[in-house]
Amino acid sequence: MNLFIDTTNGCLVLVLENNNQVIDTKIIKDLIKISDVSVEEVKTLLTKNHLTIKDIHKLYVTLGPGSYTGVRVGVSIVKTLKAIDDCFEVYTISSLHYQAGLKNAISLLDAKGQKYYLGIYENGKNIICDQVILEEYIEDFTEQFSTFEILKDYQELDFVNNYLDLKSEFQLQTNINDIEPIYIKSYV
Repeated sequence: MNLFIDTTNGCLVLVLENNNQVIDTKIIKDLIKISDVSVEEVKTLLTKNHLTIKDIHKLYVTLGPGSYTGVRVGVSIVKTLKAIDDCFEVYTISSLHYQAGLKNAISLLDAKGQKYYLGIYENGKNIICDQVILEEYIEDFTEQFSTFEILKDYQELDFVNNYLDLKSEFQLQTNINDIEPIYIKSYV
């Protein structure tokens, strides 16, 4: 049994899945206090499906970039579970990659202060590394990649299918110390 957790960008996304068959989901959009509800929602999802955390074998989590608190919540849950029981396999992916899915996409997330996190993906592969740019430079990228879809701030994101489509793109983390939030530093 697998559990996917995304808390990076104002939404709580939980997907309970086994062999690519979705068992259940919990998606709460526009959460202000994501840290207050995330653990309880995981427990509720498991209980509703007559499962305990011991039934989960693989944990999938987005690392960011995104909101400072949101990025830390999902990572903290996964690191805590891994510290308690090392048998969990932990897989990670950037939230920009998660948003892009398998599309040819310019993936944008609001970094506040007229800046955006940007990653450019082609068929599920990163071709322009995740970075922070000034809002005024978005047009340069949209012109250069004019055939690519612009995906912004998780709008109209198919949370479940993007997770399922990208499972093979998540990176296995064998060392708990390597599971760290992605905070893209801004020098602009």
